[in-house]
Amino acid sequence: MVALALAACSSSGTPATTTTSIPSPSASAAAIRHAYAVLFDLADPALSPKLAVVQGGSALESAMKAALKSALAKTAAGATLSKVVIEHGSACKDEFLPSPCAKVTYDILSPTKAVVLRNAGGLALYQHGHWLVGKVTICALLELENSGAVPRGC
Repeated sequence: MVALALAACSSSGTPATTTTSIPSPSASAAAIRHAYAVLFDLADPALSPKLAVVQGGSALESAMKAALKSALAKTAAGATLSKVVIEHGSACKDEFLPSPCAKVTYDILSPTKAVVLRNAGGLALYQHGHWLVGKVTICALLELENSGAVPRGC
């Protein structure tokens, strides 16, 4: 499971346009932490806040709606980020993301704050004035939850 989640650091597609005005590194890291916390707070079944913090989240609505009803979702109640590395230029282009982007190391937590998934790798991107969880990050986890089948919207 961790290996597939770490594979979420790679993606395919084409990079989006580059954004030039971004918050400070500390404000960026805080915004990325917030986006991951919202996405992985599966104890809160509200779907729209989760979709709002994911790159292209609206395309994932049906896959995430199904995932939120799963038994696995009940084991996740948030995420903590142990590392956020803000990157620019070719480092983002190599991940098929706009610049700036970020590589993230995170743990998914249970409702009792025990670690369910440790040291998973993920991505974030700055788009339209907001830091978002990279679509590839959640798609890798949705694929795991979907017995290896690529979910709709990924």
